[in-house]
Amino acid sequence: MAELKKYSVKQLEALARRLRGQLVAAAEKSGGHLSSNLGAVELILALHKVFDFPQDKLVFDVGHQAYAHKLLTGRSLDALRAKGGVSGFPDPAESEFDAFIAGHSGSSLAAGIGLCNARDLAGGTEKVVCLIGDASLGNGLALEAVFSAEEKPENFVVVLNDNGMAIDKNRTAYRAISRMTAKKRYRTFNSRLAKTFKETGAFGRVLRRFKYSLKGWLNKNDFFDRCGFKYVGPVNGHDLHELVDVLTDIKKLKEPVLLHAVTQKGKGYAPAEADPARYHGVGKNFAQTPHTFSAALGGILCGEAEKDEKIVCVTAAMADGVGLADFAAKFPARFFDVGICEEYAVTMAAGMAKGGMRPAVCLYSTFFERALDEVLHDVCLQNLPVLFCIDRAGFVGADGKTHQGLYDLAALRAMPNLRIFAPKDAAELAELFAYARTLNAPAVLRYPNGEAPPLGGNTPIAQSLWEVLAEGSGAVVLACGARAVRRALETRAMEGCGDTQVVNCRSIAPLDGEMLASLSGRRIVCFEENALAGGFGSAVAEWYAARGIPVQMKLLGAPAAVVPHMTAEEQAEEAGLTAADLAAAIRAETKTEEKDG
Repeated sequence: MAELKKYSVKQLEALARRLRGQLVAAAEKSGGHLSSNLGAVELILALHKVFDFPQDKLVFDVGHQAYAHKLLTGRSLDALRAKGGVSGFPDPAESEFDAFIAGHSGSSLAAGIGLCNARDLAGGTEKVVCLIGDASLGNGLALEAVFSAEEKPENFVVVLNDNGMAIDKNRTAYRAISRMTAKKRYRTFNSRLAKTFKETGAFGRVLRRFKYSLKGWLNKNDFFDRCGFKYVGPVNGHDLHELVDVLTDIKKLKEPVLLHAVTQKGKGYAPAEADPARYHGVGKNFAQTPHTFSAALGGILCGEAEKDEKIVCVTAAMADGVGLADFAAKFPARFFDVGICEEYAVTMAAGMAKGGMRPAVCLYSTFFERALDEVLHDVCLQNLPVLFCIDRAGFVGADGKTHQGLYDLAALRAMPNLRIFAPKDAAELAELFAYARTLNAPAVLRYPNGEAPPLGGNTPIAQSLWEVLAEGSGAVVLACGARAVRRALETRAMEGCGDTQVVNCRSIAPLDGEMLASLSGRRIVCFEENALAGGFGSAVAEWYAARGIPVQMKLLGAPAAVVPHMTAEEQAEEAGLTAADLAAAIRAETKTEEKDG
C-alpha cells in the first residue's frame, strides 16, 4: 500500500488495466460480480492513493464493487466466493481494510455517520469515506441518513459512483441527482476545455482544479448543499488525473463533502460495456446460472396477465433475477421497478391492491426481510391480496453470509392473515400461484435458486394442503421446500430408509391439521432448508403442543450460525441437511421405535 502512494498517474493507469484483467479472469474462473467492479477501478485506486486506509475508514455500499479493493489490500481472487476463498463482499472478519460489512444496499451513509460519531466521541481524527452508487442512494436507509440532520460530521467524505445502473438500467429518479452531467452548457464547456488545453504538469493540475470548480458553478446542486454536504463535481470517474487531484484537495478539508463521479458500468471489457446487466453477475466461464423457479414464475405471470388485466408486478431492481424481463417487455404499463427500495415496493403494492389490482411483489428473500414491517402493517393488517414471490429462499451459495434466504420464515409465520407456501417444483409453483389468487388474502410463495427437477405428485392443494409423495410404514419425513423434498425422496434408496413415508408439506401457514392428526402415533422427522428457530418444524411442534398430543419428533433445519460463501450443496453439508444426514436421522428414529417396541 505504501508503494501505491508513490505511483505516478501513468503508473496508476497501467495498474488499472492490470486490475481489470485480473477481475475478468477471476469472474471467468469463479463467477461473481463483474460489471460493477470494472466500473469502480479508478475510483478505488484513487481513494487508496490519497487516503490512509485502514487508519482512515472505507465503507462500501452493497460491496459488489469492491474486488479491486480486495486485490489492492493483498487478497487473492483465485478462489473468489468459493469455500476457503475470499467472499464477494467486504467483511471486517476478512480484512482490517473492510471497515463495515456490505452485502445489502443503502447502509453505507448511516454506518459512515456512525463511525464519525464514534470517532469524534473518542477524539479521533481519521477520515471516513463512503463509496455509494446512484441506485443505492435512492434506498430508504440511505435517504434517511442524507436527511438525518442539516449538519453532517466533519472529515466525512461520500463518493457517489453515478453510472445510471442498478443491476440493469436504473429506472428510478436518479437523474435528479446526476442531471447536471446532461446539461448542454456543461458538456459544451467540458469538451472545448479538453480540446484547448493539455492537462499535464503543474499547469495541468491548476487547470483541472479550475475545471471542476467551474463545473460546480455551472451545475450547482443545492440538494446536497442543503443536506449538509459540500458538493464537488461532477468529475470523470475514470480519469485518474482528475480523481487524484480532486480527492487530494478534499482530504485537506474538514467539512463533509460529497464527490459526484460519473462512471461506466463494465468499463474496460467490451462485452460488459455493451451489456452491463448481462455481466453484472456471472457464473463460471461467464455462464448464466439457470434458475428453474425464476424462469417458471415469469412464464406464469405473463400467461395470467394476458387473461387478467388487474395483475401487476413489482420488483426492486431485480427484474432479470426474479424472472420478470419478459413481463416488463410485454406489459410495461403494469410493471413497476422501484429501484433498491423494498419497503416502498411492498407499500405501493398494498396501495394498488386497495385500489383493485392484484399485485405480485417479486424479491429475493434476503432483501424481502428489509420490508417485513410493511408486510405486516400495510398488507396483512388490511388483509390485502398481495402475492409475495420470494426467490432465493434457503441456502444461496456463493453470495454467502449477507444473502442467505434462511431467516424470513420465522417473522412471516407470526403475521395475521398471511398464507405461506413452498412449492416442490415448477409445476407446483403454477398450481400454488393459481390457488393463492383464489384466496383474496396476502400470500407468500417461497422457493430456492438454481435448478429444481420435477418431483412428481399431482394432488391438488384444494383437495389436500399436503401430499404424500411416497407411502411407507416407517418414519415419516415432513419435508418443506423443493430441496428438502428432493433429498427426502433420495433417502428412500439409502440403507434402512426404504420404508420411509415422504410428505410434501407445501403449505406452511396454515399447516395440514388433518394430516398431522393422522400421524400422531408415528415417528416424525421435520426437514427444511431454513433456520430451525421459528421455522416449519417449530410450527409442527407448536401444533402438537397446543393440542396436548404427545409425539416423537426430530427437527432438522439450519442452526443459528453465520453461513459463509461456498456452494449451496456445501452449505447444506456444513449444516447437516443433506440426504445422508436425513437418512441418518431416519435410521436413528427407526432404532428408537424398535427399542420402544
